[in-house]
Amino acid sequence: MHHDLTSLWKSDTPRFVVVLDAECSYDHEAHARYQASERFLPADSAHLSPRELRADPRVTPRWPCHRITTLSWLVMTEAEDGLRPIQLETRGLPEQDETAVLKSFFADMERLGRVQIVTWGGFHSDLPQILIGAIDAGLQLPSGLTGLLSPWRRDASGHVDLCTEMCGGAAPAHLAEVAARLGIPAKLICRPDLVSKLMQQGKWSAVRSVCEGDVWTTAALLMRWRHLRGGTASALAAGRRLTTFIAEHCSHRSYAADWKRYGDDLLAASFAAEARKLEILRASACN
Repeated sequence: MHHDLTSLWKSDTPRFVVVLDAECSYDHEAHARYQASERFLPADSAHLSPRELRADPRVTPRWPCHRITTLSWLVMTEAEDGLRPIQLETRGLPEQDETAVLKSFFADMERLGRVQIVTWGGFHSDLPQILIGAIDAGLQLPSGLTGLLSPWRRDASGHVDLCTEMCGGAAPAHLAEVAARLGIPAKLICRPDLVSKLMQQGKWSAVRSVCEGDVWTTAALLMRWRHLRGGTASALAAGRRLTTFIAEHCSHRSYAADWKRYGDDLLAASFAAEARKLEILRASACN
C-alpha cells in the first residue's frame, strides 16, 4: 500500500508555532548570595580590566541571577500557504512579576496543546531563563513544553533557535544584523544596551514594545526562512499577513508605523518586479 509520507509528516507537526522573547533584569539578592558563596569582596575586582569585569560572574550577574521582567509571545497557525499570526500576548512588570508572567504563559501553552517554540538565540538565553524561573516558583511545565527539558535533542525539544538554524557554522549574529541584510525592521525603540535604563526609569510600556519588537522581527525572519525551504507559498503574502496583524492589533505602539512602511515597501517592490517582467515581455515581443 502506498503512503504519502509528506502527508504523514505534516500530520505530526504542531498546530501552533509560538515565537517568544524575554527581557530580564538583574536579581541582586540572588547575586549577593552567589558573591557570598564565592567569598567575593569589592577589592577583589580592583585589578580587573573593564572587559574582565563584564565577563566575571562575581561582578556582572549571569543568567541564573536574572529575572524575567517581560515576556512576549506570538501565536501563529500552520496553514498550507504558510504561517498566520492569530494572537500576541505580552506580560510583565509592573502588573506581573516573573512568577505571574510564567503562570500566564504556561496557561496559554496548556490551552494550545502541542506547540513549536521559536526564538532568536533562545537556546542560550530565553529558555534557560524560563526554566530556572519555573523551578524557583515551583511551577510545572505544560505537557506541550516538556520537550524543553531535553534542549540538546533538537529534534525532540519542540524548540527551534532560528539563530542556530540560520547561522549554521558561522559565528552567531545579532538579530538586527540579519534583519538589516533583509531589510526587516529591528530594534526600533532603543539600543539594546539601553533597555535596562528603561527598566530603571519604570518605562514598562517601552520595555514591552522592545520585547514585542524582537518577536515581530523574529517572526518575519521565520517566514522568510520557511519560504526558503518551500514552507510558504508567497513571501509577500506572509509578510503582508504579519504587517496587517501589527496594524490591526498594535496601532497604539510607536513601532506600528515602521512595520506599516515595511509592508507597503514589500508590496511596492512586488509591483515593481512584475512591471519589470512585463517590460521584458514587451521587449521580447517587439524583437
